Formats: sequence, structure tokens, C-alpha cells
Amino acid sequence: MVGSRQKGETAIEQNRLVTSTPFSLTCLCMRIPPAVVLSAACLIFCCAGAVSQFYPDSYYTEDRTYVNKPLQFSLTYRGNWDIITDPDRMDRANKETAAALAQTGVELLYIGSTYEGTQATRGIAANLNLTSREYAEKIRTLMKNSIQEDMGLTEFMAHDKYMIKWQFVKSGFHFIEFFFTLDTYNIRIAFWTTPELMPNFMPVYEEILSTLTIISRY
Repeated sequence: MVGSRQKGETAIEQNRLVTSTPFSLTCLCMRIPPAVVLSAACLIFCCAGAVSQFYPDSYYTEDRTYVNKPLQFSLTYRGNWDIITDPDRMDRANKETAAALAQTGVELLYIGSTYEGTQATRGIAANLNLTSREYAEKIRTLMKNSIQEDMGLTEFMAHDKYMIKWQFVKSGFHFIEFFFTLDTYNIRIAFWTTPELMPNFMPVYEEILSTLTIISRY
């Protein structure tokens, strides 16, 4: 278990673009820059074939709901989002990152942006069996040298679900990450936008996490 955790954490550190750097979507109107150049380790792991999914999921545009039956949860988004759950439909940089993460048992669940291109989102899952705070602290430590401003960890309750919320500034964008656990799984849901827009949309992101619903696996 310890070896698995270390591999997962190393993969996250080596593939920070899904953690802290906006993904490459050419439609982003506020000119979110393309994904950073991938590390050599990531490129070694990558392949041109299909990317395996441990936890197949779906996003239903008509009701703006993300559903993950293997992990048994759903989230309902507010506003109009273009969310991609199939790694083979992602842009090259994120597909390569998804493949590299999958090699270590960590899954890039989805990436997305608003239709206007002013906000972005991403989900990651790892079977590490850590508490939400332990996982958040580990990610925070791994990223401490790559962020411009760390606004700290705070507790957040989504109805009766305990979460850890982390805010930071990276590459000129304001990020907010929500960490929570489901059984032995550690889940991370992130949003990012400009520092000017974050105060307007932080309540929206918190409301989205508050729609977290435990669902059947079947």
C-alpha cells in the first residue's frame, strides 16, 4: 500500500498540468495558455492507443450532471459546461497525462470549461485510503514550489459530507480544490479562473460540491 501511495503521489507531482496548470482548449476566450510541456517521465509512460479507465463515467449535458457509478457519486454543475470524461476525446496533452496517471493507478476523471472559456474544471481519483486532510496536505507539499500564493486549507461541509478546500494562485489563475473521500477513494475536484472572477464564482463552485450525491453502482 505504501508503494502504491508513493507512486500515485509521484505521478501527480510529475504531471502537474492536471493539478495546477490550465488544460489546452483552443476555445478558451480568456487565453488560458496551453498545457505546459510534459515531463520526460510522462512522455515515457504515454502511448498513442486508447487510455484505460478504472472508473468509467459520464457527463449529461442536458441536466448538467456528472455521474460516476464505479465510485458511486454524482455532481450537478451550474451554468453551461463542456466536460469531457473520455480520455480518448481529450486534447493530446491531457490524454498523455491521463495515460501517465493511469500507469500509477491515479485517474483523471474529467476535464472541462465553460462555453465562454472563462472557467475550467477537473476531477481526479486515487485509491490511497487517506483522510481528506492527509491527501490535501500531501498535494500541497508536492506543489509548494510551483505556486505563487498559498491561501491555506479550510474545512468545508457539503451538506453532511466533510471536505477540505484549498485555494492557491498558479500561473496567474486562482484555483480552488475540494478534497473528499468515498470509501477508500480520494477524490479531488478543482475549478480555476482569473483572480478577478473567482469571488463571483466561488459560491457557485461550493454549491456544485454541495450537490454531491451518493448513488448506486448499478
